[in-house]
Amino acid sequence: MRTKLIFTLLLLTISTPVATAQDGKQLVAEMIEAVGGKSNFYKLKNVNYDYEYRNPKASMTFMSHETYSFHGEKSHAEYVEHSVTAPKGGTVVEGFNGTDAWVSIDGTLTPAEQPNGFARFMRKTNYYWFSMFFKLLDEGVQHEFMGVKTVDEAAYNVVRVSFGENVGDAQDTYVLYINKKTKLVDRFLFTVMSFQMAEPQMMVLDYETVDGIKIGSKRKYIPADWKGNIKGNQWTTTNWTNIQFNTDVDQTMFEKPLN
Repeated sequence: MRTKLIFTLLLLTISTPVATAQDGKQLVAEMIEAVGGKSNFYKLKNVNYDYEYRNPKASMTFMSHETYSFHGEKSHAEYVEHSVTAPKGGTVVEGFNGTDAWVSIDGTLTPAEQPNGFARFMRKTNYYWFSMFFKLLDEGVQHEFMGVKTVDEAAYNVVRVSFGENVGDAQDTYVLYINKKTKLVDRFLFTVMSFQMAEPQMMVLDYETVDGIKIGSKRKYIPADWKGNIKGNQWTTTNWTNIQFNTDVDQTMFEKPLN
């Protein structure tokens, strides 16, 4: 009887997996394949699309045409509305050549520290949001499987993603809710440490497929806690429309104009 009990316990031990960092990494790898695959994404070389961001709580609106070159992570935007750099109106253009950011207002470069700093944040952040899921196995990214959670009758594998020192301008934390059925990230918690926002926001995504790549093009986020409970009722919305991959992009557009 005792031998049978020991054998049963041994079987249970073997058949019950122990969560490890490797489990989290594997779940992220499966997610990347589900959204189209890293190599397929980077083969498309570049993307351009229309961007609309509305934050009612901060009375902040951005509307732009965005262009990114995947090689060098270069980023450019021409705004028709930019409530931070040009709150009274005007054409704002931001660029980032992979190293340096710049901004012009109505065709004139500005040397002011605040708009240039904000341009660097926007150029790197908008690029990252678009390509984020394909970058989550990059060097310095850390993964931790947090268990399984059910939200709105859907089961999710929950994976915490963090970043080593010197990875990016700021080290944020993400908690991904990976749908067990579709392998897609339906929602995730995130911080914005560039603005000292250590309390999380909950991002909720809807996808569309363009050239075989699933893009979370309709997004909304709201304050939350680390258990995923939403706080308040004012959502910030982001919409990406008219997405086009692999078009002819003049690489000089990312460089600071001479004037």
